[in-house]
Amino acid sequence: FKFTILASVPLPLSCASLESATMRGLLARGKSRVQPIAEEGEEDQQMEMMQHMQEQIQQLRAANQRLSRDMEVVRSQMLSLEKREVSERQVMMSKIDKLAKSFEQGEMPKSKEEEEKEKNVITTATGSPMTGDLARAALVFDKGPLLDAVQTQRIFSDCKDFVDMSMKDDPEVIMEAFSKLKPEEVQDPAKLKEFVEQWFGNTGDEFEPWVLPDHKEEPSQLMSISNPEMQAWALEINKIWPTLGIKHKDILHENPQRYSAIPRKNGMVVPGGRFREMYYWDTYWVVRGLLTCDMIETASGIVEDLCNIVSEIGFVPNGGRVYYLDRSQPPLLSAMVREIYQVTWNKEMLARFVPILEKEYSFWMSPTSGRRIELPRLGAQRERQFLNIYRSQRTTARPESYAEDVDTMMEAQGLGRSPADIFRAISSAAESGWDFSTRWLDDGKGQTELGMAKMATIDTCHVIPVDLNSMLYDVERSLAFFHRELAGTDTDASQRFDSAAFQRSSTMHSWLWMGDCYRDYRLDVGTHSTVVALSDYAVPLWAGLHGPPGFNTELLVSSLKRSGLLALCGAVTTVVDSGGRTQWDAPNAWPPMNLMLVEGLDKISGTEALADCLCETWLRNNYITWQRTGFMHEKYDSFEPGRFGAGGEYEPQTGFGWTNGTALVLLCRDPRVPHEDHEQQIAVSEPRTPMRRMSRQGIAIPASGKGRPSSVPKPSTPGAAPPTWTGHGSPSFFIG
Repeated sequence: FKFTILASVPLPLSCASLESATMRGLLARGKSRVQPIAEEGEEDQQMEMMQHMQEQIQQLRAANQRLSRDMEVVRSQMLSLEKREVSERQVMMSKIDKLAKSFEQGEMPKSKEEEEKEKNVITTATGSPMTGDLARAALVFDKGPLLDAVQTQRIFSDCKDFVDMSMKDDPEVIMEAFSKLKPEEVQDPAKLKEFVEQWFGNTGDEFEPWVLPDHKEEPSQLMSISNPEMQAWALEINKIWPTLGIKHKDILHENPQRYSAIPRKNGMVVPGGRFREMYYWDTYWVVRGLLTCDMIETASGIVEDLCNIVSEIGFVPNGGRVYYLDRSQPPLLSAMVREIYQVTWNKEMLARFVPILEKEYSFWMSPTSGRRIELPRLGAQRERQFLNIYRSQRTTARPESYAEDVDTMMEAQGLGRSPADIFRAISSAAESGWDFSTRWLDDGKGQTELGMAKMATIDTCHVIPVDLNSMLYDVERSLAFFHRELAGTDTDASQRFDSAAFQRSSTMHSWLWMGDCYRDYRLDVGTHSTVVALSDYAVPLWAGLHGPPGFNTELLVSSLKRSGLLALCGAVTTVVDSGGRTQWDAPNAWPPMNLMLVEGLDKISGTEALADCLCETWLRNNYITWQRTGFMHEKYDSFEPGRFGAGGEYEPQTGFGWTNGTALVLLCRDPRVPHEDHEQQIAVSEPRTPMRRMSRQGIAIPASGKGRPSSVPKPSTPGAAPPTWTGHGSPSFFIG
């Protein structure tokens, strides 16, 4: 029998109706032909025909499924094209606005007076010009021929050393003397070094040690740690705080134009190592650690200084140097104020700080800063949709990493990029705190093998980051909370910020949600990033974002477990191993993200064992590394116990402010699961190592110790085998 299936069935309106109609047609035709055959006794032909009909039906069902999948792909591609079109339109409108503004203002030649005036002006992250002593210091430390000559000649192994020096005379005098050097002298490293030694003092001359006013040897919270060994370790970490306390000398306040440091009234606790000054987002974890050590006065003074900076210049700069004024860092000032308020409940302080916090929020939301972008309304959205990006004002090399930036710029020019474009992208990545990561490189476009993109492809300003928008969501919720606290009830201001937080979360779920997790969005290609990062999980969870309304958070946690981010010695920064070119990638694990992840999971029911597991995993690695090296480190290797992190554009640093704060907070955290139940739940986890680090699994994993020494052991010899963990939990588990 021959069947012409589609010819016997009218064209259906859907795949389902196609299958249904075809089956009815086949059965009808089959019945009409089966009767005579049966009468003639040809049962074998009837069975053959029915079998053939069943095969045809199965083929139609398979075709129906393929068509359904194809239609779903088409829908997804159409949505992606819509988003990409919006992204391209955004870029084009930005270029048009810039050209229109230039046309309106005209490109008139500048007079000598105007050129001289511009030399004494520095453009801050707000886009506004700044004059005065800081701008005078910037003549030497932020821009100009002397900076270019010293840094490109690589007089110092670390470019930061030069821009952290003091001047022996005013910047105008030094620049006049430099202008008298002959060209061959400027090109001679030895002559240039002699010039620097003649006119400049030592690095860090403006600082002196600061005695922390409320430091105690035995803070009450640390003394409440039940495990004697862990308590002893916490007390040792507490002893590090005084070594990181500094304040500005009087000479800085008398001659601020001779230093790159931004003068501050109060003392400060710095990260350590080459980071001699205050850094914005580092300070949040420092404050957390200080409060854990009952140092409320010290923590409050540090936060007060940050608020004073916002009052003076409109934002918190990346760090306490004039060359950091082109950018900020992740907005955590409101979180610092919240931490102090929830310890002191000082409403007078809160009332004084809230207008300042709103001023910083306005900095991030200002349309002129370039950090807020408008997105199209998708689906049923009626409100205008805004999200934020990192975007520095700098279009020159960063003074503290000048030589490295110039090298990247030279390579980027071969890709057709302008110097201003690449320098802004580099500095914007520094504003993110993740300097540097494959999140900002071509790895995220899905157009190159992960871990292979060059630094010259960096394009930070075309990435909508999950972490920045999660932190701003937290800022909005905090400001709403502060207004309710001050008024004792809901107010117009509290409702306004609640509404802003709701609108941001809605927009994030339109653009940054992937079905079971958040992910950065690439405006340059109109799709989500292909780089899986810890910031996709840790920061939203910390901020209280658990997916769209009605979403089952168990699926989000399941996505985290499958992500490849949970490693032997802590949660790794991304699943991309860049071979050490970028430090905010595998194998490095960073304290801030690990604390945020644990505290984020603590806000979700059903994650008790996982949160406890991550907490103990992180503390174990910190403790083993401290025993081995005698230091707390800026970052750690997430695959080898006792190994600190590496990679990036500077040598690994010790100290270390945010590491100390993170460890102390986690040491004082109460486990959510009884210890015997904890070990039983995590014992079933399978080892999982992401990426290309399988060779590292040949190491011996320290077993759980039985002893309970009364004091912390002395650091062992560097390079020795990892010492045995004898903490309050078993370190022998992994996370599957």
